[in-house]
Parts: sequence; C-alpha cells; structure tokens
Amino acid sequence: MVKEKLIAILGENNVSDLETDKIAYSRDCFPLKIMQYKEGNMEPLPDYILWPESAQQISEILKIANENKIPVIPYGGGGGVNGGVIPITGGILLDVQKMDKIIEINEESLFITAQAGILGQHLEDVLNQRGYTYGHLPSSLQCSTLGGFAANRSAGALSSKYGKIEDMVIDLEVVLPNGDIIHTNPIKTPRSATGPDLTQFFIGSEGCLGVITEITLKIHPVPDIRKFIGFLFDDLHSGLEVVKKIFRTSIRPSIVRLYDDVEARMVYHISDIQKGQSYLTLAFDGYENTKVLMEKEYQICYDICKKGGGKDMGEEGGKIWFQNRLNMYYPNRQYHDAHVLADTIDVATTFDNIENLYYKMKEAIKRRKINVMAHWSHFYPNGGSMYMIFVMIEKNKEHRAERLYEEAWRDGLDACVANGGTLSHHHGVGIFKGDWMPKQLGLAFELLKKLKKTIDPNNIMNPGKLGFPK
Repeated sequence: MVKEKLIAILGENNVSDLETDKIAYSRDCFPLKIMQYKEGNMEPLPDYILWPESAQQISEILKIANENKIPVIPYGGGGGVNGGVIPITGGILLDVQKMDKIIEINEESLFITAQAGILGQHLEDVLNQRGYTYGHLPSSLQCSTLGGFAANRSAGALSSKYGKIEDMVIDLEVVLPNGDIIHTNPIKTPRSATGPDLTQFFIGSEGCLGVITEITLKIHPVPDIRKFIGFLFDDLHSGLEVVKKIFRTSIRPSIVRLYDDVEARMVYHISDIQKGQSYLTLAFDGYENTKVLMEKEYQICYDICKKGGGKDMGEEGGKIWFQNRLNMYYPNRQYHDAHVLADTIDVATTFDNIENLYYKMKEAIKRRKINVMAHWSHFYPNGGSMYMIFVMIEKNKEHRAERLYEEAWRDGLDACVANGGTLSHHHGVGIFKGDWMPKQLGLAFELLKKLKKTIDPNNIMNPGKLGFPK
C-alpha cells in the first residue's frame, strides 16, 4: 500500500525497492562502512529509494511517512564521512539529486538560488561562466550537493576569506516533517532582527529536522589572481604563532593551512622535513583593478612569516595541495586493503588551547600504536579547526582494524571533550559522534531534543543521527 502511494506521487520510475539500489544507497564515504562493505556486510538497507523532483512531492512523501511512522533519510551526493545517511532503522532513502535546478542568479544583489540537489562543482561551473564564485570549494566538491553542504555545516578550501557555508546562506526552503514548506528568510534580506535566526537553526541539522530543498547564498566576482606561498618552520608553535599574528591584522588570506611534520612530508613530498617542524601554505585572492591591495596583503603576511622564523618554500611550495585537493575522493578515502583503515577527526578550539588539544588528542590515539598526523585548515581571529588523521594497518587478526578504528575515535573524542575542543568543525556529527553530544552541550542538548520532538513527534527524520534516538 505504501509503495503504491509513493508511485502515485512520483511515478513508477522514481520509486525503487530493488536490492541493488538499496545496497548502492546504504552508505556514504564513512570509512568504517566502506571497510564493512569490502568484507561483505551491506546492512542496514533502506526499504525504498525515492527520487523526488520538487518540494511539493517531498511534502506529500513526508505526510505518508508520518502517517505510517516510516523513517526518512535525505540523501545528497553521498560524500559525507560520518555515516549521516546510513539507514540504521530502514525506511525511505530520499535522493534529491534530480532537484538540481538554478532558480535565480541576482547579479545586482549578488546571490544565487538553487535547488538542494545540485552538485557543488556544477553550481560553481555555472557561476564561473557568469564571472562569479560562491567561494565554497571542499574536497568533496565533485560528489556532494548544495543541500549536503548546508545540512552538515560544511567548510571549503577558501573559508578564511569567504567563510563556511553558514556564512554564505541567506535563505533556506525546508520541508518540515509534517509536510509544511517554509522559507527561513523569504524576502532574502542581508540581515534581519525579526526574532531568532531560523536559517541557522536548520543549517547543520543533518536531515533530522526536515528536508532542505532550496538554498539562496551569496556570490562573489571570480578573483583574477590567486597567489600562493609556502613556509617551513622549525616547530609547530612558531607556525601557529605566525597564523595568529596574521589573523590579528585585517587581512584574510583565501587559504591558510598549517601541517605538522608527518603530514607535511606526505602532502608536499619533502623528505627532509625534520621531526617537530611545521609547514604553512598561504594563498591570496585579488583582482587586476585592485592588484596593489592584494600585493600589499601578501607582503605584510610574508614579512610576518619571515620574522616568525619561516623559510620561504616558494610559490610551488604553496600550490601543491590546492592542485591535488580533490584527489582524496577518487579513488575513495578508504585504502584498497580491507585491513587498512584511515580517518579524520575534525575538531576546533581557541588559539590559547590549540597546541594543548593537538598533543592531548595525539597522545590519546597513539597509545594504541596508531599512526597519527594533523593539519589546521580553517582559521579565525580566535582559533581554528584541526584535522586529527589516523591510519592503522592490521592484517593478521579478523576485524582488528575495525576495533582499533572504533577505539581511536573513542579515545580521540574523549580527549577532545576533556580538553576544550568541539566535536566537529564541519563534517557534521552523523553516527559516531552522537554519543558525545550530551557531554559537549549539557542541558542545551536536552533543549535540542525537545525541539526535535516538537518538530518531528514521530521521529521519522533521519533517526539515530546527531545524538538523537533511533
């Protein structure tokens, strides 16, 4: 009966319960799930895959799901890394990628409105053809959707200058669990004081509060110039001090990335980087008609780096990562050997705690004899995010790598919460980080659960994510 109702809304070609489709849609880029796939474990599976083409169709789907208490999991490009789309309670997997239309490009007020299913790269390509960019270039750009960026509070490579996705979004169209369709800022004003900011309420909600179907966000003229430079420092502290000094100016480079010695060797292929050193990449965006301003910003930051003990590694020494930044998704993030697991715990903290958090998390994970490295790639005047990356190889004992992986996450997140870090900077919460949400938010998490219960009383929206119950 449910299938017939769904077909009546979407048409037969947009509803599937084929086993092959259910398997294909039962995971994202969560490394643990990829390993389980390679070992033949495809569970859990959704019951239906749907391909809607409008917010109105989604509204009708959610009414049926509410009536029958069927879980609904919104799905974009499948590029998430925390298991946010794994259908842990079965139900409807709602793929929005057919909703990929550009609604409006407003060149006078500099915003674009697009449906949530458009791929990030396609949106950027359309804008580039008109001479614009939205400045959001994550490594998953070619396989993640605009809706996915908003749902997970994504950050891109140029966040230092253009901000994270929550800094870009002006308005969201959201289908609520009861089928109501709302806009969070329907007149698309740049600022408003008409009560709490509903746009920010739904950004980062990971499909737990409704389905994001349309997004309006800021755009910018494409820069004519992007200039790179790399610096090598004798220790991590010196590199972090330089970054802090740069952010105490009014200058915002488009890229600011700092690496510890282990990851710097891997990314920049510089074999003689010594233990304890750090490597900084900077980039600056500018325009031909204001080139002198960009050159001045470049020179000020260059002088700060040199005064801070940095060794000039040249333009190529800053450009290598940017040129290869999309490679991590193709092939996927998981190594081909089924006994190798690697992942990233993305966290954030303030400048006064940034080194402490690095050493405490690194120590906690390394206790299990796991390889650990880190970089910092999204900075602000008061702190920044850290990618704590771990790699493990276990070939002799069945499921040993999987157990080590879970222990690394647990130890790393325990150390993060105990030492003043936030659980996630931009990869979202998904499945694995949910247990730490009450520890991080305290009574505020109880409020969040009550809001979820009010909006979604039947708990149909992506249950079991963000620390909410299944």
